[in-house]
Amino acid sequence: SWLLIPVLSAQTDFKTEINIGLSQGAGISRVVFYPPVDQGLVVGYTGGLIMRVITEPNLGIQLEANYLKRGWTEKFILSGNYERNQEIITVPVMTHIFFGKETRTRLQFVSGPYIAYLLSDSEIMTVGDTLEYKDYYGKSIARKVEFGFSGGVAVSFRTKLGIFELQGKYNHGMTNLFKPGTEEFIYLGSR
Repeated sequence: SWLLIPVLSAQTDFKTEINIGLSQGAGISRVVFYPPVDQGLVVGYTGGLIMRVITEPNLGIQLEANYLKRGWTEKFILSGNYERNQEIITVPVMTHIFFGKETRTRLQFVSGPYIAYLLSDSEIMTVGDTLEYKDYYGKSIARKVEFGFSGGVAVSFRTKLGIFELQGKYNHGMTNLFKPGTEEFIYLGSR
């Protein structure tokens, strides 16, 4: 007797896509301290290169190299203010998932780890009362290298001129900016 096994074939009409482009925009940043520090958001420039390789239907990998300006601000109850500004290079490696294969518009999701390198770090400080002076004022960042996770959602529009995207992305650093838990630094977290 013969045993018949059905053979499943993979989709043969799929074509690999390779997209290379530029990203430009603005980012909003702050740092999460534990215990919390009352602070404001900083708006900074972000831009970079993107390379996306789609190797399966609705799935691919996205590599980026980005330049970001980020930081945080603090306003004091009595007088003065504090601002910390940083310039960094990030390199995220993300999974790229999209919907809308046969359409000119695609809904996209990206998620994955990143590594970052601190290029510069500066402070602007006008503290009127020493009671409002915090442990990290005047301190250098503990590490120039940071690890974290990125995730985002985008809508892309495919035209004869190229692909245009509107994207929102969230980065969460897993590396503390300052060395936690020392006698001179009371904060257990600064990400």
